[in-house]
Amino acid sequence: MALTSYRKLALGALGISVAGIVGLAVFTAACSDDPHLRSDGGDSTGDTDGGCSAAPGAFPQPNCDNSPHTCDPQTPACPIDEAMCGSSSTCLPIGNNMGKQVQDFRLRRLNIVSPPALAKQFVQSTVVTTNIDLNAKQCGELGKGLFNWLLRLDRTANTLTTGGAPPATDPLGQGFCFAAFTTVDNIMIQPITTGVTFTGSTFKTNDKLKLDIPIFLSPDISSAVVLPISDIQLTNVTVSDDTNCIGTFNKDALDPMCYDDPSTCYKWNTAGALGGYITIKEADNVNIKDLNQSLCAFLTGRKDPATNKCTADAFNTGDYCSTTKAAGGCKDSFWLAATFAASAAKIFDGKATVPACSGTVVGPADAGSDSGPKADAGDGGDGG
Repeated sequence: MALTSYRKLALGALGISVAGIVGLAVFTAACSDDPHLRSDGGDSTGDTDGGCSAAPGAFPQPNCDNSPHTCDPQTPACPIDEAMCGSSSTCLPIGNNMGKQVQDFRLRRLNIVSPPALAKQFVQSTVVTTNIDLNAKQCGELGKGLFNWLLRLDRTANTLTTGGAPPATDPLGQGFCFAAFTTVDNIMIQPITTGVTFTGSTFKTNDKLKLDIPIFLSPDISSAVVLPISDIQLTNVTVSDDTNCIGTFNKDALDPMCYDDPSTCYKWNTAGALGGYITIKEADNVNIKDLNQSLCAFLTGRKDPATNKCTADAFNTGDYCSTTKAAGGCKDSFWLAATFAASAAKIFDGKATVPACSGTVVGPADAGSDSGPKADAGDGGDGG
């Protein structure tokens, strides 16, 4: 698998801070004519031979894939320590759910379909994927492990607890704990719990809840950038027969140095979809420190240089309305849709040992009341 020009740029970006994305956004726009880097999602069928797409308010097919599937098995292959990292022929589970009624997972891939600012392939690779992938070459991953999203599925109670986790000091050993802290923007981070309905081995969540997911830019808790997702739902999520996998790992996507090129072959085959909306007003209360702008300014491309927040004309530029819960209308929100893969992981109770899992207040309240805790956020179960 030869390194393409895109891939060389993406690999070089693995070492940059998120601040570098400001300049690299120009590159993203310049690549819009490259069919391998398109973010329009291709066709709307969701077939694995086509692209991913989701209209505002809709969900993508859980296994859709934008790549042309030109996977080329390498000799020698990327060496993976299966004793440490789990089976490469399934999903590299770093935990074991077999025989358990409470089954724990960590997302291994989140393929964002919308909104457009987050769905760009270059942003996906250098911001989302790089931070989800672990810093574990022995597991075929060359990332940073700063973006951790956990799922705890209780098959007896038919509930799902989900939320973010701080960067783990020992992800392959001790594992992860549900994040519970208040950010410098006065956003209360905690997991939510919802009911689920199973059809065979596939489930969907029953409730539409608010979930604030932290993405850390460094191991420092105060570096968290928040994705404030309202009415989040998970759908068409299929758990494997051994209960360790949601989706599968594709080792043929890796070259001998364990790099992959998503423009030709996906490393993870997804088996779940999620969706919800982000209000523009709430996004403006989330400061992306390294980008020197609010999440609103990043999503809309309309930044007031005096405040680093959105300009006054940006608040009705979305594709979704939070009051009608439908596309268009007041346009005060953006619809977020994605597919995902996950594998078994260890989730421990970090309340007594991990500050970011114990309700820590990181900094002063300076973001306004809109970004505070929501009444429907749930109590977070017993994992946080």
